[in-house]
Amino acid sequence: MNRLPLLLAGVVATAQAAGYRGQPLGVALEDLRAQGLDLFYSSDVVRPWMRVEREPRATELRAALAEILAPFGITIADGPGGALLLVRAQPRGPRQSAPGEPRRPAPAPLETIVVSASHYRIGDDPHPAVFTTSQMSALPDLGEDPLRAVSRLPGVAHQDFSARAHIRGGAANETLVLFDDLRLYNPFHFKDFFGVFSTVDPGIISDIRIYTAGFPVNYGDRTSGVIAITPRLPNRPLGGQAVLSLLTTGLALSGLSADGAGDWTLAARRGNMDLYFDLADSPLGNPRYHEIYAHFARRFSENLAVAGNVIAFDDRLRAFDSDREERALARYRDAYYWLRADLGAADAAGGRLLLAHTRLSSMRAGSVDLPGVTRGWLDDRRHFAIDSVQADGWWRAGRRSLFQAGGEWRRLEGDYRYADAASFAVLFELPGAGTDPVRARTVRLTPTGHQMAAYGNWRFEPSAAIAADLGLRWDRDTLPDRDRSHLAPRAVLRWNAGATTRLRLGWGSYFQSQGIDELQVPDGEHSYRPAQRATHRVVSVEQDLTRSLWLRAEYYRKNYRRPLPRHENLLNTLVVLPELQPDRVLITPESALAEGAEISLQYEQENLGGWLSYSRSRVLDRIAGAAVRRSWDQRDYLSGGLSWRSTRWEASLAATWHSGWPTTAIALATLEPFPLVAAGPRNKARIGDYARIDLRLARRVELGSGDRLTAFVEINNLLRRSNDCCVEYELEDLDGVAAFDVHTSRALPLIPSAGFVWEF
Repeated sequence: MNRLPLLLAGVVATAQAAGYRGQPLGVALEDLRAQGLDLFYSSDVVRPWMRVEREPRATELRAALAEILAPFGITIADGPGGALLLVRAQPRGPRQSAPGEPRRPAPAPLETIVVSASHYRIGDDPHPAVFTTSQMSALPDLGEDPLRAVSRLPGVAHQDFSARAHIRGGAANETLVLFDDLRLYNPFHFKDFFGVFSTVDPGIISDIRIYTAGFPVNYGDRTSGVIAITPRLPNRPLGGQAVLSLLTTGLALSGLSADGAGDWTLAARRGNMDLYFDLADSPLGNPRYHEIYAHFARRFSENLAVAGNVIAFDDRLRAFDSDREERALARYRDAYYWLRADLGAADAAGGRLLLAHTRLSSMRAGSVDLPGVTRGWLDDRRHFAIDSVQADGWWRAGRRSLFQAGGEWRRLEGDYRYADAASFAVLFELPGAGTDPVRARTVRLTPTGHQMAAYGNWRFEPSAAIAADLGLRWDRDTLPDRDRSHLAPRAVLRWNAGATTRLRLGWGSYFQSQGIDELQVPDGEHSYRPAQRATHRVVSVEQDLTRSLWLRAEYYRKNYRRPLPRHENLLNTLVVLPELQPDRVLITPESALAEGAEISLQYEQENLGGWLSYSRSRVLDRIAGAAVRRSWDQRDYLSGGLSWRSTRWEASLAATWHSGWPTTAIALATLEPFPLVAAGPRNKARIGDYARIDLRLARRVELGSGDRLTAFVEINNLLRRSNDCCVEYELEDLDGVAAFDVHTSRALPLIPSAGFVWEF
C-alpha cells in the first residue's frame, strides 16, 4: 500500500520516542508497520530471539528500518504494490540476469517465498506474507469475530447463525484451526448451538493465515483448510486495548521486561449476548461466555526463547426456540496449557518444541415438545484430555535449498455419557432416516488412543523464477480398529512467468481421522471410523495489473475417497436439539467431489481499497451410485467491498450474494398406520437466493502519548433483506382434518452494533 510521505514524516518522532533498543525485532517491526510501512517477511528471516541492538538515528521510517535490520544481515527489497520485503542479505551478492537480458531486481531469498497456492491473509492483500489484522478489524463482521471474516473469501460457504465455515466444499470440521501452532478443537462458543462466535479474542491476534487448499506437510489431519492464528506481541513496556460494545467487552494488557528479554500478555473478554438479548427483549434464552489468555516469555540466550501460555473458554447457555417448545441448558469449558521453545542459530538452522495439555468439557441437557413433530429429552456429558508434543526444525543448505522436518505425538482420553428418549409424530421415507416412532438410548464410552505424525519437506529454487516444495507426511491414529496409518505426498510449484505474473500448481494427499471429540454418540455411533482421504489439485494465477490493482484466478478439484459418514437434519437446521428431530438422516457417501473456479480483483491505493470476487463451484456426494449435492453446495458466489480511511474516519461496505441452499421437496404420503412423509431426491431443489450488505463506520480520536479512542457502528444486513434459511414442517389438526404444513424460515434480520476501542 502506498503511504503519503507527509504521514511518514509525521510519525517518525513517535517511533523515536518509543525506544526500540532491546525490544524483540518482531515487536519493532509491528510498531513500524502500524505507523505506515507495508512490511512483509517470513518467520525464518525474523526469528524470536532477535533483539534491536541500537536506536536508529534516521529521521525517515525506511532509513530507520534499515538501521534496525543491518546487524542481522537483513535488507529491504521493493515488493509489489509499494510493499517492502525483508530478505536476508546474500554473502555472494545478488543474483544477476543472464547476459543480454534486461536487469531485474534480485529475487527474494528462498525462505521469503510462499510457494503454496490457495493462500490468503485476513485483510485483503493477495501477496502472501505476514499480515496484521488492522484491515480485519475494519470489516463489518458480526460480533467483531475474526473467523467470520473468513466467509468473505471466495470458495467459502457459511450460514448467518454460525461462525463455522465450509472451505471449498468441505464439512465444517475439515478445517484445522491453530493458535500459536497449537491445535484448537472445535473453537466456537455454544458448540452444539450453531457455533455462533469463534473463541479467539481479536485483541490478542497479530495475523491470520488461511489455506483453502494445497497446504504444506506441517499441517495435517484435516482435509479442506487451515486457519493459523499468530498471537500479538507486546510493542512497548506497558500497553493494551479495552473494548466495549453491544456484543463484547474485553481488556488486553501487555508489556516488556526492563531488560527487554521478557514479555507478557494478559487478556480477558466476555460476550454481551445475554445483555443484548435483554435489551432486545428476546425470548431465545440467556447465552453467556468469557475467555482468558495469559502469555509469559523469556529470552535466555541468542539461541533460546521460551514461552508459557494459557487460553481458556467458558460458555453457559439457556436456550429456547421462539415458541419455547424446545429448551436446553449447556455448559462448555475448554482450557489449553502449553510451553513453547524457539531455538536455533541466527542463519543456518532452527527449530521449535511445543508441549501442551488440553482439557475439553461439555454438558448439554434439554427437552422438546413440538406438537405434530416430536417429543423427547436428552442428557449429553463429555470430557476429554489431550497431551501433545510437537517438534519441528529447519536447515538451510546454501542459497537454493531449505529443509524442514518435524513430528507430533498426542495421547487422547475421552468420556461420553449420553441418554435420550424421543417419540416422533411423523417419519420420513428416505434412506438414512429413522424408522421407529419411539427411541431410547443410553451410552457410556471411555475411548483412549494415540495420534502420531512425522513429516519432511524440501523447498528448492532451481532458478531465479522457479521455486518448489516436495513433501511427505506420515500419520497414525489408533482410535479406529483398521487402516490406522497413512502416507501423504504433496508437491507445489511456483513460477514467476514475468515481473508481474505468478503461476502456482499444487497437488497432494490429505487424510482426516475422526477426532476423539467427534464421535456422534447422540446419533448412535459407538466406534471410530477410518480416516477419509482427499486429493487436492490446484492451479493459481496472479497478475499485477497496476501497482494498485491485482487479479487472481484459481481452479481447484478435490476428490474424496471413503468420506466420513455424517448426520444432518434434512430440512430444518435451525433447531435447539437437532438429534431429537424426525428429519435426522445418516449420510454415508462412497466418494465425493468438490470442484470450482474463482476469480478475484483487488484494489489498494492510499486511503481507498476494494475487492470483488466470484466463484462457480459444486460439491457432490456419490451415494448408491448417484450424485447428491451437499447441503452447503454454493453454486454461485459473489462478494465485493469498499473501504476508505482518513486520518480520523474509517468506513467499509461489504456485499455478499450467493445462490440458494439446496433443499428437499417433501409431501405427506399417508396417515395410516402411521404418518409418513415422502421425500423427493435429496437436495435436488433450492430455497431462495441470499444477499446481504453490511456497513461499518468508525471515528478515531488521538488522546496523546500514543493513546487512541475509536468509536464504531456496525450494521449487518443493512437493507433488512429477508433471506431464506431453511425449511420448517409440522403435522397440524385443522378441525379434525390432518394437514402437513411446510414453510421457509428466515436468516438473520438487521443487526446493529456499536462500541468503543481504547488503545493505550
